[in-house]
Amino acid sequence: MDAPDGGFPTRLFVNRSGRLRTGWRAGIFVVLVLLSVVALSEILRWLGLVPYSPDPNWSGILIVLPAALFANWVVMDRLERLPMAALGLTGGWSAGRQLASGTAVGVALIAAVILVLVLFGWVTWLPGGGAVAFAAAALPLTGVLLAAAWAEELLVRGYPLQVLAEGSGAGVAIGLTAIVFGLLHAANPNIDPLALVNLTLAGVLLGVAYWRTYSLWFATGVHFGWNWAMGLSGLSVSGLDLGMPVRTGLSGPAVWTGGAFGPEGGLIVTFATAIGIVWMWRTTWLRRSLEILSLSPLPERYGRTTRGWGIDRNSEEIQ
Repeated sequence: MDAPDGGFPTRLFVNRSGRLRTGWRAGIFVVLVLLSVVALSEILRWLGLVPYSPDPNWSGILIVLPAALFANWVVMDRLERLPMAALGLTGGWSAGRQLASGTAVGVALIAAVILVLVLFGWVTWLPGGGAVAFAAAALPLTGVLLAAAWAEELLVRGYPLQVLAEGSGAGVAIGLTAIVFGLLHAANPNIDPLALVNLTLAGVLLGVAYWRTYSLWFATGVHFGWNWAMGLSGLSVSGLDLGMPVRTGLSGPAVWTGGAFGPEGGLIVTFATAIGIVWMWRTTWLRRSLEILSLSPLPERYGRTTRGWGIDRNSEEIQ
């Protein structure tokens, strides 16, 4: 039953079902993240550690990941009365399977991009420091990239996307969070308009990855696999040189290869991402986890379900 109409001031904050409007709940999440980042930055500074920078290093992860986890936990526990698992963060073997499946998808997308670069002769690899140097750089980088991908998914496809999907539906939620995702990278080195468009498209891809599975682990895997495959090949990731001993050179038209920004600034990635979005939306390989559905995730719990989005609710199970 709808809550009684309390007049304009009440309607400004509370919807017809008597719940705080989704915009205000999303705003509370943002404030919690910002306050947590400031507090953790001060703690790290007091400990003498490097304050947060956009580079993929542990000092940044030590701030962003705990802040994102804390903010998500507070809003889920206090505002939604739901466990963190309802965000798509189930535990046990299912989490590992979902993360591995997403990683495979992300690696496959970037492998296709690299294959196109190779076929056109637009990428070359120069001698590096050998297998030992490669492994010494790859192992810590893998940990950093995984933690960074999880942090960004918690910040964008965690509570924000899901609460917006509850209030406005999947299209608005995926679109808005994709724009935010792109703008979060707007200060990266050598970024240009096409790179910003590609990063926004990547946000759509990751939003669809969540929506098709209700698994934040799967979306994190896609994000991680994408960055990991690109980084380990020696290519720049969103304009950042990750310091691998493999030296990679890009030639050919920058509009296709991305030039100084790396492949994410070129049309090859534009087409690869668009194909990935269409495939991910239409494939029968992806299903929503019955385990996550049993926890009443936000888009399901308050009425913004799958109508009109091509999802078969009678056969929802992630492979």
